[in-house]
Amino acid sequence: MAGCCAEQVPGADMPDRYDVRRRGRSVPSHAAEHIIDTSASAAQEIRLPGLMPFASDQEAREVIDLVTEVLNDAFAGIRRHMPNGITLAMLSGGRSGAYIFKAALLAEDDQTSGGFSAVVKIAPLGAGISEKANYDQFVRPFLPTACRPELYGFATAHDRAALCYSFLGDGDKAETLTDRLAAGDLASLDSVLSSLFETLHRCWYGAGQAQAETDLAHYYLARYFRDSGSATAAETVLFGYAARYFGARRCVQGYRIGDTVFRPICETLFAGHAARTYTSCVLHGDLNSDNIILRRGRKLAGLVDFQRTGRGHVFHDLVAIELSVRINDPSDASFDDILEIERLIALGEQCVRSHPYAAAIFSIRDTALRLFDLDAVPSTYQFAVASIGLRLMKAIDLSDAARARITASVLWSARSLTEH
Repeated sequence: MAGCCAEQVPGADMPDRYDVRRRGRSVPSHAAEHIIDTSASAAQEIRLPGLMPFASDQEAREVIDLVTEVLNDAFAGIRRHMPNGITLAMLSGGRSGAYIFKAALLAEDDQTSGGFSAVVKIAPLGAGISEKANYDQFVRPFLPTACRPELYGFATAHDRAALCYSFLGDGDKAETLTDRLAAGDLASLDSVLSSLFETLHRCWYGAGQAQAETDLAHYYLARYFRDSGSATAAETVLFGYAARYFGARRCVQGYRIGDTVFRPICETLFAGHAARTYTSCVLHGDLNSDNIILRRGRKLAGLVDFQRTGRGHVFHDLVAIELSVRINDPSDASFDDILEIERLIALGEQCVRSHPYAAAIFSIRDTALRLFDLDAVPSTYQFAVASIGLRLMKAIDLSDAARARITASVLWSARSLTEH
């Protein structure tokens, strides 16, 4: 197509072997494993099974040198010598754009040895510095070790930062709550709600951390949208999905679906209203199901990704879990059924609890009711559902069912605010 170009796929044109001491000259090999002798020390070798994830030779050199530096820092911190060889296995970085690797020692027989494994996260410089600061201020002092990884090392170079954490979970790849939700295992959600959130309430959410705040609209507008224009653009996308899935059409008052009228979302949330008070506390800040690691038997291994940890709306983390259920639930329903189920959820109608998906959402709200006085401030919870859902309108990797659930939840949650 004229005027368009294909997006480069990292690693698509990369050779199979790198020796970064050769001034960027790539040495092809037909091996399935990439072997990198780091410029930091000729004695240290890093192996990456599978495809190289990097977009260029220069990026490969810079990232691997930074990996080596942060691992040296980590081994110094735990008073061990840096081994001669490390194997890196690529893990998912979610939507963050970070490179995340599991690092394991390479024994003399070229097999992965036991006794040490860690996760190395390579992030943009500002994001990495923020995550390190948040970990030192909010995570290490407050969260018990059973709920978090240890931060072994930290390093920066060029426009990147590296964090080396202890590895959480069982086996070669940590299992997340996302994995369990996608498999239809809602019992894992119940386990997380009963164990994790009780701990977070004692550490972060409790009365000792609570503060009264004055403007909930400003909190979400500043956190997720550059300005009101960015929020309006997200609402334009939302209306497109509402029209596609539910037959929405514009009217003088806003939108109409069947006989029901919905006022414009941004007007309801962000424009022309008296400031809505709320309670803030320390929270994870991005507690989607990708960042909750589980062990076998649905036991909690801990939380990861503390880039946005800090003070925020007390219901923020719980609503983020709600959105994860909406995104990952595998159950099948028509768009009309999705619209009706989300209406009943927004109204708090208990009759819909017989539906497993709705029961999962209600179990999250039951947790909010148990830990906080949700009955006293139901509107701020609905405000969070609408605001965080609106933010997800520009996500490009969601299924139609997930988009329909999120769109419907935003519409009904925002509408409930106009009826109070």
